[in-house]
Amino acid sequence: MYTFDPNHPYTIVHPLEGESIASFLYRFRQAKGNRISSARQLGEILEVGTVINRWEDLLFGGRKPKQKQVEALSKATRVEVDRLWQMFPPKGEQSQPNTIRICAACCLEDSYHRIAWQFHSTAGCDRHRLRLLPRCWACEKDFSVEALLKELRCVHCGMSFKSMVKKQKPY
Repeated sequence: MYTFDPNHPYTIVHPLEGESIASFLYRFRQAKGNRISSARQLGEILEVGTVINRWEDLLFGGRKPKQKQVEALSKATRVEVDRLWQMFPPKGEQSQPNTIRICAACCLEDSYHRIAWQFHSTAGCDRHRLRLLPRCWACEKDFSVEALLKELRCVHCGMSFKSMVKKQKPY
C-alpha cells in the first residue's frame, strides 16, 4: 500500500479502488515518513491555499477543482492526474455536503471512504445492498473520514461497525 523512494521527499501512497480524495489525502499525510501534520500544511507545501482543507472535508460546493491544483497534488504524491480526478465527484454529479456517508459492511472489509458514497444519486451500497449510514446509528453523531481510517467503530460512542451493519436497512 505504501512505497518509500529515498530520491523523493514523500512516501508513495497508492489510491484504493473508488477512494475519495478526502480518504486519500488523510492516508497520504499520515503515511510513515511524510510528516505532514495538517491539510493546511499540505496546502502550503503545494502552494494551493486552503483547497486541501475543503477536499479533506469533501466540500466542493459546486466548485470543480482547478487543473493546476490537481497537477500540484500529482507532483507531490506521484499519482497520475487522471487517477486523482477519479477521486472527485464527476462533472454533473452532486455530492452530499456536511455529511460523511458510509457502508459499515464495506468499512469492516476495508476501512476507507469511497467517493461514490457521497453522491446524491447513490442511495446505498451496490456490493452489500444496504442503505448508506449518514451518522452513527446509536449516538447519531457524524462520521469523519479521518476517524473511519483509524477505527472500526464510532469514535464518539464506541458502537462497532459490525453492530451497525445489523442496523443498516436493505435497499
